[in-house]
Amino acid sequence: MRLAIQAAFEKRGYKQVTVEKLRIETEILKHLIRTEWECAVIKEKTFIHLAKQLVEIGKMTNGWISFLSKTQKEP
Repeated sequence: MRLAIQAAFEKRGYKQVTVEKLRIETEILKHLIRTEWECAVIKEKTFIHLAKQLVEIGKMTNGWISFLSKTQKEP
């Protein structure tokens, strides 16, 4: 969440780096949540709920990265 807010307020040239970090952190969190479920630290219902949210965050992040990449290539 911190990285998403930070990227929203950064200047255009700095957003790409921050959003890339956001994508990496989201993927790390996905793996940690899966590991917690596999080790029976969290219940399956909680895992499914969190996984759905993280997938949606990942989609939005990738869309943001695509948008930033597209706008940076244009003159």
